[in-house]
Amino acid sequence: MMSTIVVIDDHPPIRMALKTYLEQDGRCRVVGESGGAEALSIVRQHVPDLVIMDLALFSFDGLGLIRQICLVDKKIRVLVLSSREEKIYVTRAAEQGACGYISKASSMQEILYAVQLVRSGYRCFPVGSQQVTQDVPVLSRRELAVLRFIAGGSRNKEIASALCISPKTVSTYKMRLLTKLNLKTTLDLAEYARMNGLA
Repeated sequence: MMSTIVVIDDHPPIRMALKTYLEQDGRCRVVGESGGAEALSIVRQHVPDLVIMDLALFSFDGLGLIRQICLVDKKIRVLVLSSREEKIYVTRAAEQGACGYISKASSMQEILYAVQLVRSGYRCFPVGSQQVTQDVPVLSRRELAVLRFIAGGSRNKEIASALCISPKTVSTYKMRLLTKLNLKTTLDLAEYARMNGLA
């Protein structure tokens, strides 16, 4: 299903790059964008499935905006894309209602992974950050990466080589995924990833 997205960032080149990359994926459509000032009115106009936003908006409180967006419609999910990597910002963004937080230093592919995870109903935050507990599983970026390799049919050694970790560590991530997602086998994980658009 096509997801509608509003992008909020006070740097036009970043908004354009995100829009181009997301729409190339074929599962997303950017219906609005803003530098911050008129962001809330655009969200109210479109009521998108997902808002991707920076916290550092010129003369605008990004954290407060998260809260206001969530009040527009509880179904809107917010993914923070920020250069601020300090844990305090991650924690505060989660407390305001954000469903995910990813660094601007991430690759476009990593950002797309986070978008797919959040739009599928999950939360995606940096490993080790404090999050507000909800009823949906919280997958780290590394767990998500392992899950995608599993969906593609990769074996432990192949995953380990691609991620520069040991096969034993891959097995540990698999066990974490099985526990978090309440599944029993690797085949279950692969099917789960495909059903949720993560493959």
